[in-house]
Amino acid sequence: MPKGKHVKPGAYSKPKFKKSILFILFSVIILSIIFNNLEVKNEMVESIASKDEPEKNADVAEATTQPEEVEEETIIDPSEDEDLKLLIDSETTKYGFNENNFAFFYYNIDDKKYYFYNEDSYFTAASTIKVPVAMYYYDEINAGTYTTDSKLLYDEGDYEAGGGTTASVYSAGDYVPLGFLLEQAIINSDNTAVNILIGNLGYSNMKRKITKYSDEVVPEDFYSNNIISCGYAYDVINYLYEHQDSYQKLIEDMKKSSMGMYLKQYITDYDVAHKYGSYSGYVHDYGIVFGEKTYLVGIFTKNITDSDEVIAQISLDILNYTLGKLDVSTLAVPQAEEAGNTTNNTSTNTSANTNTLNVVSENTSSN
Repeated sequence: MPKGKHVKPGAYSKPKFKKSILFILFSVIILSIIFNNLEVKNEMVESIASKDEPEKNADVAEATTQPEEVEEETIIDPSEDEDLKLLIDSETTKYGFNENNFAFFYYNIDDKKYYFYNEDSYFTAASTIKVPVAMYYYDEINAGTYTTDSKLLYDEGDYEAGGGTTASVYSAGDYVPLGFLLEQAIINSDNTAVNILIGNLGYSNMKRKITKYSDEVVPEDFYSNNIISCGYAYDVINYLYEHQDSYQKLIEDMKKSSMGMYLKQYITDYDVAHKYGSYSGYVHDYGIVFGEKTYLVGIFTKNITDSDEVIAQISLDILNYTLGKLDVSTLAVPQAEEAGNTTNNTSTNTSANTNTLNVVSENTSSN
C-alpha cells in the first residue's frame, strides 16, 4: 500500500500546517474581540446621538412651525369728510348755491374721504357726456370690435357748431377714422365728432350702453335727453380711474382738454384729466387731479354768474385743502350777497332737460 494512503488526517498533517491553523484561529478570535468592541462603541455613539436627536428635531420643528410675522395691511373704510363739508358749506353760502343750481362730489383716493352735495339732481349734461361715450368705444377697441382705424359715417345731421376740426376736415358722407373722432371729442370738445360717435349706435342705444359705468338707477328720460347727475358723473370718473389701464389714451387726451380753464385754471403743478361742459347756463367740470394725494372731483352749476371763475376758485380751494394748506376751521361762513350771483331757484327736473342728439353742445365761445 502506498505510504500515506488511508492514514488519519491527524497523522497525515505536518506539524507546520498545525501551527498555521492555530495562528489563524487565534487571529480570528482577536479580530472577533476587536470587532465586538467596535460594535459596542458604535452602539454607544448611536445611543448618545439618539438622545440628542429629539432635541434637534424639536428645534427643527419649532423653527418650521414658528409663524412668520406678516405685516397686516391697513384697510381704510370710506368715510364722509366733515372738514370738506365745512368748506363746501362756506362756498355754498359765498356763491349763493342751492340744490337747484349746484352739485358737487369729491373722493380722496389715499384716505378714502368723500363728500357729495346734491348728488341725485339731474342737470343738462352738455359735453360731460363725451367721457362715457369715449369709454364705450375704448372698451370696444380693447375687445377687438373696432380699431382706431375703423371708420364711421359722417351723416349730414351730425354737424354741430363748436370746437374741433371734424367739420372742416371732413364732409357729410365721408367715413371718419375712429381714433380721430375720439381725440377731437375729448381734446377739442368737438360736437360734430361726438354726434358721429353717438349716431353710429343711435342715441337711446348709446345711452343704454353707458349706464354700465354706474350703479345709479337712471330715470327713463336719461335715454332720450342729455342729462347727468353728480352721482352718475362720480361713478363714471371712479370707473375710469379704477380701470385706467384700459383708458390710457383717453386719460392723456383729458389731460390736454381745455388747458388753463375750469378745474385746472389755477392748478399748474399737477396733471388734471378732466372734461368740462357748457350749454345754455349749465357749466360743469369733472375729472381726476393726479398729485401728492390724488382725488376725484366734480362741480356742476346752473345759471351762476362768472361760473368759469367760480369753478376755478373752488377747485383751487379743494387742492389746497387736500394738500393741508387750507385750514377750514378758520373759514368764516359769509353771508350770501343779495345782489351778485344770478341763481335759478326753479327746481330742476329731468323732464325739463330735452337735449337730444344735437344738443350735446357747448356755446361756441366755451369750446
